[in-house]
Amino acid sequence: MIKLHNIHKYFSKHHVLKGVNLTVEKGEVIVILGPSGSGKSTLLRSINFLEHPSCGVIEINGMKIDSETASKKDILALRTSTAMVFQQYNLFKNLTAIQNVMIGLTSVKKIDKKKAREIAEKILGKVALNDRMDYYPSQLSGGQQQRVAIARALALNPEVLLFDEPTSALDPELVDEVLFTIKQLANDGNTMIIVTHELGFAREVADKIILMDDGLIVEEGSVEKIFSNPVEERTRQFLGKALERFIIEPNDIKLEQGAEKYYGAS
Repeated sequence: MIKLHNIHKYFSKHHVLKGVNLTVEKGEVIVILGPSGSGKSTLLRSINFLEHPSCGVIEINGMKIDSETASKKDILALRTSTAMVFQQYNLFKNLTAIQNVMIGLTSVKKIDKKKAREIAEKILGKVALNDRMDYYPSQLSGGQQQRVAIARALALNPEVLLFDEPTSALDPELVDEVLFTIKQLANDGNTMIIVTHELGFAREVADKIILMDDGLIVEEGSVEKIFSNPVEERTRQFLGKALERFIIEPNDIKLEQGAEKYYGAS
C-alpha cells in the first residue's frame, strides 16, 4: 500500500503541488489525468524523490519517509521499492536490450551476471521481445524500446510501477503494442500509477481515476464515476475538451536526471 500525506512541491516561488493526499492499495492501478501544467508528472516523480517534495510524507508498505528529514538511505530505500518508466525510454544506447534490463539487476540489486541474465531473458519474453534481446536501441522501433524500458523496470520486482506518459513519444501506430503490454501487467496484479493522455486506455486499465488541476486532486473515483457521472464541473470540462483534443504535457526528463538513479551507469 502507498500513501501520500500532504505533498507540496515548490520550484522557487512556484507552488506546483499544493497538499496532495492519495492512497493506493496493493494491486491497484491508478491513472492520473489532467491538463498540461496540472502537476501530474511532478507528483509521479515526487513519489520516488526524482523531485524532492518540499514537504509531506510518503509511505510504502509501512515505511514512512518525511520529505523534510529524509536521509540518502531513506531515499534509496524508497527508490528500491519503485521503478519508473519514462516517456523517452532512456535506454543506454551502447547496451543491447538484454544488457539494458540486466544493468539494474547488477548495479542496484547486486545480482551476479548469470542470474541477472536469466531474469532478464524471462522478463523480455514476457514483453514479447525474446527475439530482440541482442539488439541495440538504434535497431529497435520506439514501441520495442519502450517495452525494453518496461522490462527493465519490471525486472527490479518493485512494489509499484510508475509510468510517466509512456506512449507520448511514440508514433501512433506503435502505441497499441505498449498499451497492450501495460494492460498485461495490470492483469498480473502489479500495483501501478500511470500518468497518461490515452483516455480509452485509462478506461480499460484503471481501477481508479484521478483528475489533477492546479496542483491538487480535483476528483477521484472509479472509471464509471469519473467518465459517466463526475461530480466536479472541472472534471466535466476537462473530459469534454480532452475527448476533442488533448495537449500533451511537455516532459524534459533526461537520462542523467532520472533513469541512472534506478538503473546505474554503463
